[in-house]
Amino acid sequence: MPARTFSPDALRRIRRERGVTQVKLAAKLGRTNTNVSGYENGHFAPSLVTLAAIADALDASMDDFMTRPAHELVAA
Repeated sequence: MPARTFSPDALRRIRRERGVTQVKLAAKLGRTNTNVSGYENGHFAPSLVTLAAIADALDASMDDFMTRPAHELVAA
């Protein structure tokens, strides 16, 4: 089974859907908006602890920020 990885696009999409700016998310995380921008641009991935904090701040699950293996995307 392919490993699931952090999805920068999912973070950007969910953050925007929630109406949260990078600056506001960074403040909730105790990070800089440069960190959030780096996560969203795929320059680096958040640690599991940070990902949990992001999920909490955006009222989402950690799974929402992970890629889906191709076999999970195929409709039955």
